[in-house]
This record gives sequence, C-alpha cells and structure tokens, in this order.
Amino acid sequence: MISTQLVVVGGGPGGYAGAFLAADLGLHVVLVDTEPNPGGVCVYRGCIPSKALLHVAKVVDESRHAKAWGVEFAEPKIDLAKLRDFKDSVVKRLTGGTGQLVKARKIQYLQGLGELVDAHTLRVKLASGGQDQVQFEHALLATGSVPAIPPMLKVDDARVMDSTGALDLPDIPKTLLVVGGGYIGLELGTVYATLGSAVTVVEMTPGLLPGADRDLVDVLAKRVAKTMKSVMLETRVVKMTPDAAGVRVSFEGKANPGEQMYDRVLVSVGRQPNSKIPGLERTHVQVDQRGFIMVDEQRRTHEPSIFAIGDVVGEPMLAHKASHEARVAVEVMAGENVAFAP
Repeated sequence: MISTQLVVVGGGPGGYAGAFLAADLGLHVVLVDTEPNPGGVCVYRGCIPSKALLHVAKVVDESRHAKAWGVEFAEPKIDLAKLRDFKDSVVKRLTGGTGQLVKARKIQYLQGLGELVDAHTLRVKLASGGQDQVQFEHALLATGSVPAIPPMLKVDDARVMDSTGALDLPDIPKTLLVVGGGYIGLELGTVYATLGSAVTVVEMTPGLLPGADRDLVDVLAKRVAKTMKSVMLETRVVKMTPDAAGVRVSFEGKANPGEQMYDRVLVSVGRQPNSKIPGLERTHVQVDQRGFIMVDEQRRTHEPSIFAIGDVVGEPMLAHKASHEARVAVEVMAGENVAFAP
C-alpha cells in the first residue's frame, strides 16, 4: 500500500505539469501512466512526432523550390525506415527528459493502468506484472483523449488509419484520402503529400480548420490547394468498402465525385475524451452527454477529493490549456483560492 497526498492519473502535458508543480510545492506525488515515461498523446502520438515529420517535409519542400533561387538538387530519396527512426528518436529523447525530471523531483512513477476503488483509493495494474494500491488525499485525472471514429467510418482494415496509425508511416501510398480538414488531417496530409502521395482532403463544413480565423485559413487554404491533389468542401463520406484493390469510398454533398478508390484512408474528424476510467462509477464524479468529466472553475469534480484537467474535461484540446488547468488544480489542493480563467 502506497500513501500519498496526490496521485496523478495520466502523464501528458497536463498530468506531468501538475505532478511537477505539486512536488515543487512539497507534496508527496505518485504519477501513473501506461508509458515508460511521461509525455502523453502530445509527445508520443501527437504534436511532437507530427512536427518532427513536418520538419522533414519542409526540408524536402525547400529542396524542390531551391531551383528558383539558383540552387538545384536531385529529387530527394525517401528512406522510410530512417525517417521512422528519426521521428522515434525525437520522441524518445523528449520522454527520456521528462523521466529524468520525475526522478529529480522524487515523484513515485508507476507504469500501469489505474482503476479507482473508491474516492481515496487507486489500484494500479503494473506493466511489469502485479499491482499496487495507492491511498490518496487528492487525485488529478488527466487521461486525455483518443481519436474519434464515427460509426459509418469504422472499418476493420489496416488501410483505414487514425492519426496514430498514420504517424507510424506504414508506407507512402500512391493515393490517400484524408477525412477531416482540421489541423490533424492537414498536418499529416501535408507530410504524405510531400513524401509523394496524391492526397485528397474531404471536409463536411464550408471551410478548412473549422473554428479558426477565416482570414488566416484563407491564406492556408491557398497553400493546401497547391500541396494536395484536391480539397472537397461541404462533402462527407457516407460509405467505405475495402477490397483487394484498395478502399472504395462513396461521398455525398457539394463536391460529390461519385465512388473513388484510394490506397489508404486517414480518418481525422476530431478527438473524444478518454473518460472511461475504470472504477469511475464507484465515485461521485459525473460525465456529461459528450463524455467530458464535469468540473467547476477550480477543476474539482463532483467528488471533492478528485480533480480533472485537460482534454478529458472539455475543449479546446490543447496541451497549454491542460498545463494551465493543472496549475490551478494543484494550487487549490495546496490551499490557494484560485480559479481557471481561459
């Protein structure tokens, strides 16, 4: 049995930021995550690997444009294995750094899956085997989010990928359909297009990056139109059927091109909160209709001993928002009278 003042469930930018601050304030902290080191979706399967690949795409793109500046290169040759190794090395270096910070702050790190037993007890199924029981004064739930896949787009075929699968770079398909014109789809679509895929983007709303400033989006849209094979707005996918030749996709809407065949499909229509935490029903924590854990302005749930932050409590699903919420929650635990003000 481990007794602690704070147990943090989830080691992403919100979770580890909260754990580090709590330790700096003198609290005894236990941090629980399924990965070997803290980092979360952002570092392992999100912003960091995608930016590493975008950096490579930028270098390739500049090499192709350098001819206009009087410097000419041969067409780049892509070594997918080395490219994967580079991306993975960036992730390993950064997560190794957060692991060292955990040790420096004397935070007890448990690699495993947490299950709430009651409002003050967490059972952790350890990755190494066996389990630990953690008795806590406060818990901070920072379990993040997972890719959202609508029922009509759920296809049991490896050629239909979510963002995590696309970041693994299984190959460079001749044709790729990106379902969703948000930042995740556009980032990964840009990478694949630069590496040689003919990329089509389909978005059901009238413009790319829904919710972003239209003046900024208009500038980006012009660049995307040059990078991608085509962009279909106010159009949605209604059916996907894998067969030996590829994935057959049917559309409806403004740009309806009829049935099309693609080598791979990336479904990037957003993310959903990862609020299906084992044992949550044994507490008074409440979840709303969209799956977000309900919290007050201090990030406290309906269970007084349990706080929640980050993607699991609401949008925007961004790392810096989670980190700020973590600071508020930990300061409240430490006795400060503070509140989250976006």
